[in-house]
Amino acid sequence: MTLIDILVFLASCAALAFAGNLLVGSLSRISDFLGWKEFTVSFFVMSAATALPEFFVGVSSALRGVPELSFGNIIGQSIIHFTLAVAICAILVKSFTVESSTVRTTAWFSGIMAILPIALIADGQLSRADGVVLVVSFVIYSAWLFSKRKKFTSEYNPDGKEDKPTLSKFVSLMKDVGVFIVGAIIIILAAQGIVSSTMSFAITLGLPLVVVGALIVGAGTALPEIYFSATSARKNHAGLMLGNLLGSTAVSVSMVLGVVSIIDPIVVPDMSPYIISRVFLIAAVAFFILFMSTGRQITRREGILLLILYIAFISAEILVGIGS
Repeated sequence: MTLIDILVFLASCAALAFAGNLLVGSLSRISDFLGWKEFTVSFFVMSAATALPEFFVGVSSALRGVPELSFGNIIGQSIIHFTLAVAICAILVKSFTVESSTVRTTAWFSGIMAILPIALIADGQLSRADGVVLVVSFVIYSAWLFSKRKKFTSEYNPDGKEDKPTLSKFVSLMKDVGVFIVGAIIIILAAQGIVSSTMSFAITLGLPLVVVGALIVGAGTALPEIYFSATSARKNHAGLMLGNLLGSTAVSVSMVLGVVSIIDPIVVPDMSPYIISRVFLIAAVAFFILFMSTGRQITRREGILLLILYIAFISAEILVGIGS
């Protein structure tokens, strides 16, 4: 554990906090300009930004002939989105409401998309045809969402003030887009800094590889989404929070995994190492949708239950890893 690793970790945490605030503010203003609800902007824009690391890792692994690395990473990340990330947000704000039918429909879509690769790979392979199915599924849903214009748009007129001149509004939009790009880059780099430094800590402390993978790498790849969603929840931007979590899951599973399998089919002849992750992913999706459907909100108590489910997942992975 070197001084450099400690400094990288502290600097990355500070950068993460700074970038999270930038992203929440810029996306909120972008949604105002476009007349879209925060959920829709976050679902498409923020989720695409936070999925970039998974996309590059996935494409790189496919080109190197090991696409199964992308499969394992995205399945594990989906579990974190539906358990740990939602739990943190619910615990921070006591509860958050899911009134919009569009959001509830999207939750079902994201949940189904998270489970779909498990069904498609039941034959031991996620083929190019399966990849096309994943990509087309996302395209169809996106087209449906944009066809429901009244569902995802909203009027914006803060404090009854008159609208700014068109040129001034456009300049403000370009500034916010620039802030968003800078914030997204910072948050992705900061997440990588935290992962690399904590990996060094784990090696120094002599932690088993399975613990490192489950507790550090898995959470590290989902760190941008977790932090952005937590910051959004703390600032009472539930739309940004849900849009990011559901969108990042859908984009990673459909677009990233779909493109990876189109480049190089994912072959997993022995699915036994994925039994635990498959079971917990299905459970995580089921509990999330159940909690969201009861009272149209997720309470702090339900968040704690999701957190317990994540801890159970980690514990099971560790016990199996030690046993093997």
